[in-house]
Amino acid sequence: MSDDPLKAHREAFKTFLDAWNDDRKRYVEDLKFSAGHQWDEKDLKARETDGRPALVVDKVNQYVKQVVNDSRQNRPGIKVRPVDSGADVETAEVFNGLIRHVEDNSNSDTAFDTALECAAKGGFGFFRIIRQYSGTNSFQQELCFKRIRNPLTVLFDPDCQEPDGSDAKRVYIWEDMPEADFKATYPKAKPVDWESIDNGKTDWYTGKKVRVAECYWVETEATTMHLLADGSVVSQEEIDQAKAEGIAAPQIIESREMDKPVVKWAKFNGEEYLKEPQTEPGKWIPVFPVWGNETDIEGKIIHTGMIHAAKDAQRLYNYARTATAERLSKPGVYIAAVGQVESYAEDWDGSNRNVAVKRYDPIDINGTPMPPPRFDGTDIPSSLVQDMQISEHDIQGSLGMYNASLGEKSNEKSGKAIMARQREGDMANFHYHDNLARAIRHAGRYLVDVLPQIYESKKVIRVLGLDGKAEMVDIDPTQEVAHQKLGAKSIYNLNVGEYDVSVSVGPSYTTQRQEAAEAMSQMFQGNPALMQIIGDLYFRNMDFPGAEEMADRMKLMLPPPIQEAEKSKGEENPEVQQVIQQAEQVIAQKDELMQGAVQKIEELMQQVQQMQDEREIKAGELKLKSREIGVKEYDAETKRAQVLAPAFGPEQIQALVMQTLQDIFNQPVQQMPEPIPMAPLMEMMPEPMPEQLPPELSM
Repeated sequence: MSDDPLKAHREAFKTFLDAWNDDRKRYVEDLKFSAGHQWDEKDLKARETDGRPALVVDKVNQYVKQVVNDSRQNRPGIKVRPVDSGADVETAEVFNGLIRHVEDNSNSDTAFDTALECAAKGGFGFFRIIRQYSGTNSFQQELCFKRIRNPLTVLFDPDCQEPDGSDAKRVYIWEDMPEADFKATYPKAKPVDWESIDNGKTDWYTGKKVRVAECYWVETEATTMHLLADGSVVSQEEIDQAKAEGIAAPQIIESREMDKPVVKWAKFNGEEYLKEPQTEPGKWIPVFPVWGNETDIEGKIIHTGMIHAAKDAQRLYNYARTATAERLSKPGVYIAAVGQVESYAEDWDGSNRNVAVKRYDPIDINGTPMPPPRFDGTDIPSSLVQDMQISEHDIQGSLGMYNASLGEKSNEKSGKAIMARQREGDMANFHYHDNLARAIRHAGRYLVDVLPQIYESKKVIRVLGLDGKAEMVDIDPTQEVAHQKLGAKSIYNLNVGEYDVSVSVGPSYTTQRQEAAEAMSQMFQGNPALMQIIGDLYFRNMDFPGAEEMADRMKLMLPPPIQEAEKSKGEENPEVQQVIQQAEQVIAQKDELMQGAVQKIEELMQQVQQMQDEREIKAGELKLKSREIGVKEYDAETKRAQVLAPAFGPEQIQALVMQTLQDIFNQPVQQMPEPIPMAPLMEMMPEPMPEQLPPELSM
């Protein structure tokens, strides 16, 4: 084993950095361009030296904001659905509410928006999910979305093939900490120098900052999976654990060998672990990529965003606007003969200055009076205007978004034509929204996989509905079914059943409420009588203060048939309630009888075991007494033989001894005790339980 535990990490880090080198450089260039650095360095320095302007009229970022803000208005939402027979629809809703709670508690929208904006500008962005304690005095862990503001601090597995990154085997995330903060956070660690592997420019210790890296990686463990007779699938480890607990081995239908993925995590600096490697829950790395444009050229992956495609057209537009500004900044050019301006040089040194009077000698070289001619330079050539228009159209063409997409008036006249042009712009950049939806869907799958491991004991958890209202539900990982209802109380087991995740993209719940209120307003204009029927729903979809109180009052004014129907929704049929109560009573009686029977059976088993032990002890005592009698008889015969020895020869003595031994071993043992009578034990058994429900409960 190597003495350097981080050697493999450093080698993999360098390999990943080399693979991402071109994309990282391109990302920095595009991000600087987006921030306003849109002139070439040489041209910019030359213009600054000559005192010439270098204008930046940004036309690109508005299109990036259009894509990002459109996603904010149509937020992708995670939806969990049951897949197999063990799953339950209501348990899937608990998953949905729990995921909404995680999203709301950790501001997941910030993580999604940041990742999408980075992908739109530079070609890639990331967000992650971490585990943390719910409070300073709590031992309950919870999941939390975290944004990654700088995607350059992430080195994602360059060999992954899936667009959502679900097949990634290794991911690095790092930060550069000030040395003082590093020593305060990790007082026992040393800020050591690591070899310069970031293109020869950045060390892991620069003397002022220390690089601290996290790494997720996936290992595989060989295991055997079994298909049981009831249709469930369990591992060999689960069967071994059940046997150790005294549970009978289940009937196995089919078995197969497989490699089980295990996610590991560690934190380290250049030389030592700051956090030792530990096993993470789940089977996927909790870092989720959002890609922009992805191109594979002979195995080399190139990631670009919207900025990269529009850079050249934006530069041409800046050149044209700057040339126009230069023309406007010069009022004109004077042409004077020798001797006309020399007498008033102070007025003509800065000919572009706005002065009230410019003096000159009104004679030419021949002494003829004449004013100095002036050529007006404020006229903008039509070629510059056309070039600006062409450049702006090129920007739109490179992005696939036109004036109608930004809400500007164009040559479209009808509403259908405007909507068609807007859809054209949306379709040209829809892959950004789709890639974000893929990442969010994979995050949902990760949550469904990990949440049952986080909530592994009985407890009450908080879930959120679509309207944002909180509700408390009970979970019990020990119950055998996904959903069990005991009276008015529902208990859920998140471990039972298989669930799938999908993503729906659409307006938020608030937007849907506003649209519903607007639609009902239009209905009231056509039929005012509807206010008496659906007025409570109308006010419940409004957002102004007091809307809920108005809705409650309108509900009291509903027609009696509607009020009765609404009342019956919240109340169960009395007959059904009575049957349920009787069934619960029968179940309770059966539980009491069963508990009594189990207790009596345990007492009987103890008595039987005690009788069996006494029986074995008596049998051992009888056997021991029999052997003692045999020994005494043998001793008597021996003594008798000694007395008679002179009268017997060796042959007679040998025959006598053999006869004595044969008599001892052939002697019958005394009678064993009678077997334990079972009739008295059977009388102690409880009365048999009823085999059928009462007639009033039979279906």
